Amino acid sequence: MKILIVDDESINRILLVNLLENAGYTDCIEAANGAEAIDKYKREQPDLVLLDVVMPDMSGFDVVKHLRSHATEHYLPILFITALDDKESLVKCLDVGGNDFATKPFDKHILIAKIRAHLQIRALSLRIEQQNKALLLFNQRVAREHAIVEHIFSNAIVNDPKVLSYFDYCIKPAQSFNGDVFLCEASPSGGIYFVVGDFTGHGLASAVGALPVTRAFQELSQQGVSVSELAKELNHILLKFLPHDMFMAAVVGEIDASGTRVTLWQGGMPAVICNTSQANKESAFIGGARFEEVGMPEGLRQIPARHMALGILENEEFDTQCDTISLSRGTQLIVVSDGLIEVANGTNHMLMEEGLVDIIHSMKRENQTVTAEGLYQKVLNYSVSKTFDDDISAVIFASRPIELVPKDYSGIALQSLHEIALSAEHLKQPDVLQRVLQIAGQCEGIQNVRSILYTVISELFNNALEHGVLLLDSKLKSTSEGFHTYYQLREKLLNQLSDASITITIEALPNQHKIRITVKDSGRGFSWDNLKSVNDDESYGRGLALVQAMCEQMWFEDKGSKVICTIDTKGTP
Repeated sequence: MKILIVDDESINRILLVNLLENAGYTDCIEAANGAEAIDKYKREQPDLVLLDVVMPDMSGFDVVKHLRSHATEHYLPILFITALDDKESLVKCLDVGGNDFATKPFDKHILIAKIRAHLQIRALSLRIEQQNKALLLFNQRVAREHAIVEHIFSNAIVNDPKVLSYFDYCIKPAQSFNGDVFLCEASPSGGIYFVVGDFTGHGLASAVGALPVTRAFQELSQQGVSVSELAKELNHILLKFLPHDMFMAAVVGEIDASGTRVTLWQGGMPAVICNTSQANKESAFIGGARFEEVGMPEGLRQIPARHMALGILENEEFDTQCDTISLSRGTQLIVVSDGLIEVANGTNHMLMEEGLVDIIHSMKRENQTVTAEGLYQKVLNYSVSKTFDDDISAVIFASRPIELVPKDYSGIALQSLHEIALSAEHLKQPDVLQRVLQIAGQCEGIQNVRSILYTVISELFNNALEHGVLLLDSKLKSTSEGFHTYYQLREKLLNQLSDASITITIEALPNQHKIRITVKDSGRGFSWDNLKSVNDDESYGRGLALVQAMCEQMWFEDKGSKVICTIDTKGTP
């Protein structure tokens, strides 16, 4: 450590030098007056200054001011060595910028102790300064890296503005990076696919998962896969790329070209809300989707999530069941992440789903248009804090025709015929339907109806397996207990299966703009006249009715064990 000694008396300087050298401080610099002290300070940059008060050319009080003006930002200890012992002078020593003082005659042990203490403080100050500089450089590097990543994200996670225009949305990240994701893409059939996702946590760690999800979503959307297949593939990708403690709650959906039929897969997200100007009982459900209406205000219904979040279950455990709902023109489909409802007011009461419904209902009573930004502002007013701990997403689709032109198929589509024979051992495999759909996806000329094709094949296959081969009764699913019993029995009978078969024939006829699907099972058939008696208030028996609605034609042969249907590839019926 380097110490500057400033005193006009040489004997005093000699005494201090000897004292310091005996204490181990051998690097001492002497100055006989104020001007010399200032000059040597600039050149030598000492670690501590011992300064006399009374000197002929410049007092120690004046010297301190000059030293402080030239000192760097780190701590420079200045100790006055003075014969003055009046209170006013000693107080002034500290007021002008000194850090301590020792009155003559001083005790050498106390002086050395003070010097040692102040040098320790200076060492700590220098260390803090170094750490601050390192932290500043680190922050600058992180900011630069964040800027690079933000640039990548802004270019990688991009929605087509034409598709995006069909949605009203409000996305508010809790930090620089958003752990919520909203993706939308035009489907080959003229509709729209969308995903509203919420990754575990928030910030950069959460946002990273959006990159593989976005890429997979865009590729699968271009292929026109079913919502079930889309959800399953996203689940597979997240299992592959994310650590075990991360997952993505999500609503995966497809809106048809008319804008009135929506297929939803929901996992781990708040209930989707349907908001219509008047309750429309006729559109309460299609294909097994049931709204929660008990305790709901008129014109509002909830569709609760029925699955776990994506990225948790293995493929063989993953449930691809979807809800297909009908929307009257203008009805709003409202999707939010949990960040919007998990806010607390002044009494620490969380908003939750019921509170969000109340907000929407109050906006309707006041004749306010329900918008994503409006919901955010209402929730902000409810919250005791004006900042949120979690990312927030609110996405609204108001039912209207989708006027997006599907991409034209390049080239002349080839006619093809695929016949898939499934034995009992094939039927026991959990991925058998997925493999069938992959084969179906190889047909050319199906761009406009790929999603419909997948849905039709899935429904016909499940009908043939469960009712034709396993002889299960759909009426078991009329209650929640029966629903569970139904699938337990399905698994049991499937494991016991030994002599059964299903044959699926897919014939692509691009010249006729048609696809013909034939599904034949080894069962005893059924009376298809029962299709006409399906009650809209029942939660079972709607699969074939859905297929019938999606196909141009559908008929049965071989006592009902064989079903044939045709799909118009130019559009939906």
